[in-house]
Amino acid sequence: MLNGNWDMIGNQLIYKNGYNPVPIVTNGVKQLGVPPIKFSDGPLGAVVGKSTCFPVSMARGASFDRDLERRIGEVIAKEIRAQDGNFFGEVCVNLLRHPAWGRIQETYGEDPYQVGEMGASLTEGIQEHNVMDCVKHYAFNNIENSRFFVNVQADDRTLHEVYLAHFKRIIKAGAAFVMGAYNLPQQPG
Repeated sequence: MLNGNWDMIGNQLIYKNGYNPVPIVTNGVKQLGVPPIKFSDGPLGAVVGKSTCFPVSMARGASFDRDLERRIGEVIAKEIRAQDGNFFGEVCVNLLRHPAWGRIQETYGEDPYQVGEMGASLTEGIQEHNVMDCVKHYAFNNIENSRFFVNVQADDRTLHEVYLAHFKRIIKAGAAFVMGAYNLPQQPG
């Protein structure tokens, strides 16, 4: 149900753009009446078509304008729906912990409260227009070059107060999906 049917080379030839110029469609489950998911990536707005390119999340986070962020979410959702999409692969809410993180512009900042509030506002705006939203990357994706090898560990208090609080806020706001990060599983005691 969640696999994407995307031919990178074939679509490069058709669209002159190898990545997500139209929604990437899954198979759904026809026997159960589950329609396909039609994916558009972000984070500056919908990647598909000729969608609006908004300022980076880091700049929007600096405003801490939750109402504006909700309205941006509504525009993104309307553009995705207009292009036959129904899933937005965004809200990136990893905490800024290192200035050389390659995806620094995709998140709102370093404070879990501020990141959670801005992410919740974007989620509410997106989902108000029948587009499923994805909060990502759960939960320790704060470095790019070694993200497939890192094994971040934190005590329970740090985990819940710093690294999970904003995810909880966004899930309570209604996020439809959570995208995992690459951290190795915690080993029992």
